[in-house]
Amino acid sequence: MSLPLETERLVLREFAADDAPEVARAFADPEVIWWDPAPFSLPSADSWVARAREGYAATGMGLYAVLLRADGRLIGDCGLVARVIEGAAVVEIGWHLERAAWGHGYATEAARGVLAHAAGLGLSRVCALIEAGNVRSRRVANKLGMEIDRKVEWGGRPHDLWMLDLG
Repeated sequence: MSLPLETERLVLREFAADDAPEVARAFADPEVIWWDPAPFSLPSADSWVARAREGYAATGMGLYAVLLRADGRLIGDCGLVARVIEGAAVVEIGWHLERAAWGHGYATEAARGVLAHAAGLGLSRVCALIEAGNVRSRRVANKLGMEIDRKVEWGGRPHDLWMLDLG
């Protein structure tokens, strides 16, 4: 599966440099991006988009813009990020959606598209870093068939490391 990825209700594509204002809008709610000084700002969004674009160039993957097919509105991101966790190289699947998009199954739908893309890239395993209190992301990980492997420290906070073998 190649980019852009299309699901029933969504389109996932690489971020463009001019997406930063929409990213800033979508992530302005501190419940969405809690670790950045609230509210998520345009400079934060510029940096976010730049890091994603650097990932595409360096590793062929990154967080992708998630847009509603119905109207093309950017509602968040979902994608693959190379990480080193406890000395091991892994690929993390991550998702962040604006609050108005919560509870509609978009994160699960986007992540399923990204998992198909990951398999197409030859990846055999992905992980997700999820804080224990993040009930919504835990629910998405469960729906994807992921299981908790162990607890790890990430960003100075404890997280559950969820794993999924892609077969």
